[in-house]
Amino acid sequence: MLPAGGKATAPPPVRPSSLLWPVLVVAVAALCVRLGFWQISRLHEKQALNTGLRSELAGRPIPLDEISAPVDSLRGRKLEMRGRFDERRQILLAGRAHDGAPGVDVVTPLLLGNGTHAVLVDRGWLYAPDAATARPRDYPEPGEREVTGLADPLRRGAGGPSLRAMSGDSVQLLSARWLDLDSLAPRFPYALAPVVLRELPGHGVPEKPLRRPPRPLDEFMHVSYAIQWFTFAAILLGGSAAVARSRRRGAGPAVPGRID
Repeated sequence: MLPAGGKATAPPPVRPSSLLWPVLVVAVAALCVRLGFWQISRLHEKQALNTGLRSELAGRPIPLDEISAPVDSLRGRKLEMRGRFDERRQILLAGRAHDGAPGVDVVTPLLLGNGTHAVLVDRGWLYAPDAATARPRDYPEPGEREVTGLADPLRRGAGGPSLRAMSGDSVQLLSARWLDLDSLAPRFPYALAPVVLRELPGHGVPEKPLRRPPRPLDEFMHVSYAIQWFTFAAILLGGSAAVARSRRRGAGPAVPGRID
């Protein structure tokens, strides 16, 4: 049937605003999917790191004098060295918590060979109410011994963290938030290796400071986040499709014009 006037009614023009919403929904859903796959890639990275950590902890340590690789390649490697601690010069890493208790990590140089070179060793955690000061001399080391731990390259930067010098009991204590080779090297009368060794607990290792084995990285977090992002994408696409169908049903069929 023809509308009044005998001319066919042209379909209503498509408004640009009606296309904006579906394009926006698809774009946001695609972003959510991309973020979901990014979380999966982060999961695989952490799984690889945790596998490497378990392998290092279970494997035999590498004597330090056998390593000639670049410093960055030492990260996370299990090293072993023999020396004596220079307990006259120690570093307290402030703001280190353990099981909710405030404290510090005690870092002491381990003198190697004839004493012209040293490696900084993180000997572990001590309780400190202010999370900044402690008395590491209360926990002396038993002379020369072997030290086994995981290596971590020292930071290097312009000035590094602020250092606070504290003296007591003929011990030079330096308090800092992290270790920076450029800041620390001028304060020691021997050369420092560009790595810090985080000592592992084991036979013959004193109970205090508390040596803490490294914790595996959280993998489940990335699984949870990936599921969330994929769920958001499904809700956006499914919900938008349902709304579009509902609107089409509510509009109903067009009523043609009548000829009197």
